[in-house]
Amino acid sequence: MDGADADPVALARLLELAVAALHETRPEQLWSLAFTELLDALDADLAVRKAEEWSPGEGTVRLWTPEGPAHHLLGPEQLDVIRTGYPFVDHYAAGHPLEPLTARATAGAHAWRHAAPAGHLRDALGATDILGLPLPRPEKGAIHGCLLHRTGRRPFTPAHLAYARRAQPVIAAVEAHAAHLRAWRTTPGGPEAATVREERAAALGLTPREITVLALLAEARTATAIAQRLGISPRTVHRHLAHLYRKFGTRDRLATVLRARETGVL
Repeated sequence: MDGADADPVALARLLELAVAALHETRPEQLWSLAFTELLDALDADLAVRKAEEWSPGEGTVRLWTPEGPAHHLLGPEQLDVIRTGYPFVDHYAAGHPLEPLTARATAGAHAWRHAAPAGHLRDALGATDILGLPLPRPEKGAIHGCLLHRTGRRPFTPAHLAYARRAQPVIAAVEAHAAHLRAWRTTPGGPEAATVREERAAALGLTPREITVLALLAEARTATAIAQRLGISPRTVHRHLAHLYRKFGTRDRLATVLRARETGVL
């Protein structure tokens, strides 16, 4: 991937990731699927994910290597270095577009070689370059996303950036899908109630995507609002609604939500 265009094979796998994510009912597995693909396509050694806004000193940091989750690899001091989000947080907070960038391009080649934060990252992780993949968040001004590290090798290439730009909306959709599934599974009633909901949804043949549409429908959202929340078209939402009507034996949105509550799916 040394040219300016993303690898067509990697882009095809990105589509496969989107399809696999839409069929995954376990929200905790979605990020593992996403990072497995990102690490391979970007030839990276470490992926870093922070669910909360990037800020130093607090927040849960999750790590993945090509071999799988690696949350045990780093100590408190190394995690604090990662939590600063250097050099991306200051760049995006200044109002620059939320687009994928490399650390070298963001900080500048001289700062990346000589600045103290860059040195801390090299000492802690061996990072020779980092690719920042920001994700949009409902909270205005929140800096959110993930970081891909390369260690002991040449920098990320223009082709890697081209791939990251194509991957960005897919990863954002995976995140949104995971969040809605997690909310559906963690509504009142505890683990036993969540298990019952999953069993009843499975008995009706509901797909994970139909569940997320149904949950948003229960919030009295329009098809357009649901489409915006999930990053899909209103036409796709209407297709999911038609499937929900058929599976619940209903004809409109209100009846569908009521039936879903009667059956315990909601």
